Formats: sequence, structure tokens, C-alpha cells
Amino acid sequence: MARPSLAAAAARAADMLPGLYAAARDAGKWPDALSAIAGLLDASQGLIFSHQATPEQRGLWVSHRASPEAMQRYVAHYHSCDIWMQRGNALNAWVPGTAVVGRDLLPDREFLASAFYREFLAPLDIRDLCAGVLHDGSEPGIPRVHIALHRSHAQPRFNAADKALLAALLPHLREATHLGFRLAEMEQALRIARSTADAILPALVMTDAAGHVVFVNRAATTLSDANDGLRLEKGRLRIAAAGLQARLDRMLLQDDARTAALQIPRPSGKPAYWLIQVDLPGTEESPPDARRASKALLIHDPANEDANLQDFAALHKLTAAETRLLGTLLRHPTLPEAARFLGVSINTVRSQLRAILDKSGARRQVELMRMVVSWPRRGIRTRSAVRGSQVCEYVRGMADASVAAPARRKHDD
Repeated sequence: MARPSLAAAAARAADMLPGLYAAARDAGKWPDALSAIAGLLDASQGLIFSHQATPEQRGLWVSHRASPEAMQRYVAHYHSCDIWMQRGNALNAWVPGTAVVGRDLLPDREFLASAFYREFLAPLDIRDLCAGVLHDGSEPGIPRVHIALHRSHAQPRFNAADKALLAALLPHLREATHLGFRLAEMEQALRIARSTADAILPALVMTDAAGHVVFVNRAATTLSDANDGLRLEKGRLRIAAAGLQARLDRMLLQDDARTAALQIPRPSGKPAYWLIQVDLPGTEESPPDARRASKALLIHDPANEDANLQDFAALHKLTAAETRLLGTLLRHPTLPEAARFLGVSINTVRSQLRAILDKSGARRQVELMRMVVSWPRRGIRTRSAVRGSQVCEYVRGMADASVAAPARRKHDD
């Protein structure tokens, strides 16, 4: 009998590829992809399943015409006596990229006499197997994953041509499931990053090197919707006050954020916003990824009192006078203005500011303001102190997450 042509098998498998890679992007499409594979190989039932990792444990379990009850019975009672799996392990047959059929693993007589066949497979009308390994569990974050296709008693046995056809599909199945696991990891990391940004930060806007917005948190969305001197419009951050837009645009194009801060007046007459830039480190990518966030802007609204001054002051052991000065500087940023508002001399204000800088570890007033406006809000903090500098490190880490997904909530007026 002529040896089956791998090229011919690959040509037949090619029609399956769009469905496989669609499933990599959307796990809900795996049942359709598996059904197409089962139809190609004339299988009565099929499974793609991860060993020792259920779907709740970020595993992959997909079935074709296999009842949920049967799968539960397999996991609960028959996994330990799966003679196909046991014999494949003994023969070292479960190698990624290798397809096997039932007769490769053990003689028919031994298989038909096994409890696994008599008690589990036969009542389900399963007689034969064509299977392969997609992942062997050696790569961190990806469990051991098999594909198993079955035929009934009334169907012919799987043969060498069927093995060649599955073997042609295995590299693509391996790549598609690999992409799916990694995309799921990235999506989970992005969900965590977004939830954290909503919970512990003030308004946060992240932009790319050209100044286009790639991420905003919930507080920034609320601030933009208020349209009180600052808004998001067509993927850009816009300032209503004359002259400040140009300063913001220059800020977003500068590489050094040590002195990057703006106060933005509001038409409502409420205290001006504080806009402070957090510098994000560059990467060694060549060419650089234009989608990556390169600037992060923290926007504090003194009218909402979302800066956790009391907690910040308590942790840094500020005096009552120093705490009052810190709150005043959020509304009146220059020392003469703060001195007039507090009714004290400029020398007193300078002395108190030096004391606050020494206690907090900040080197400049703008760095101190960055720490204060990024300090977690009251009721969100845990017992373990989260320093403002650590929050800034978190914001830097979100630059990578911004590459994985488009900007959240686009605003177009």
C-alpha cells in the first residue's frame, strides 16, 4: 500500500487553519474548530483537554459530541485507568507533533479486555483513537494539552492516512493554543491593571510618543465628561485655557519629566487641576513600538479632595502645620501664594516645605506633588503602606499593557 503523502495531508488540513487561528483570538470558537477537525477525520467524538488544569484553573477543555456527564465521569473515576494514556506514557508516545492511533499503543485484545474500555468507552460507543500532544507542560504557564478523536464501533479504524492528516494539523493546533494561552495571560494582566488604575490612582491618562491617548482610567473619563477646562477629544488631551495647550504638547514631546507639571484653570471657578507627568523609561526595541505608552499624566482635582493627605501625612510624620501647607500647595502652587493664604511669612513656608521634602524623600516640590496626587485614596489602602513612588512604578508597568490593547473609551466630540 502506498505511504500517505504528507503534502496531500497538509493540503487537506489547510482549510482548517483560519478556524484554528480564529479560536486562538476567541476561545469561544474552539468548539467549531474542533468540530471541523472531527469532520475532516470522520470522528464521531473529540476532545481537546489539558491535564491537571481545568478551565477554572486556566486550562482548556473543548468537546465535540461528548456529553458533560461523560467528561465528569472520566475526570472523577476513569482518568486513573485510561489505558491509552498510560500506555502512551510508557512508550514515550506523547511527544508534541506526533500523532498516534489506538493500535500504536496496545494490541486490540488487551484494549478490549481493559476496564477502561468495558466500563467507560463501550457504553459511549467509542472503539478507536487518533490522538496527539499539543503541549507537554514544560513551558511555564501552559499545561499539558492533548487532542483525542474517536470513532464508533460501526466506523472503520483510524489508519496511516488519518495519522498523517492529524500530524499535519498538530503544529497549527500547538501554535493556536499557545497564542490562546498567552493572549489570555495578557488579557488577565490588563484587566488587573485597569482595575487597579481605577481603584488606587487619581485621573490617569497615558499617551504614546506622538501624544495620542492609549489608556485612560475611570477617574479620567469622569473628569473629561465634566468638560471643566480639560477633556479628551479625538484621541488627544485638550486644555481650554489659552496658551496651556502648547505647553502640554511640548511636555508630551520632552524626554525628561522631572519638572513636568501644569496647573489648569477651570471655567467653573473651582480650584485648578494639577497635571503632573510620570516619566516612563524607554525600551531597547528596534524599531521602537509606536503603540507603547511613553508618557503618563496624573491629574488631581483639589475640589474632589481625592488626595489622601491625612494618611500621607501620618505615614511621613508631618506636623499639623506641614499638613496644612501640603494641602494648600495643591490649590496655591507658589510659595508666596501659599504664605498669603495661610497668613504666615514666606520664610515659614520655605522652612515647612524643606521639612516635608526631608520627611517624604522628595527632592523637589513637583516630585512631592506627584507623590501626593498618586497616593491611594482613603478606604482603598491596605494596612501595608504603598508609597507614592511605588504607585508611579505601577504606572510605568502599565506601558507594556497598553501595547496589548487599544485605548480604553475613545472620546470624540
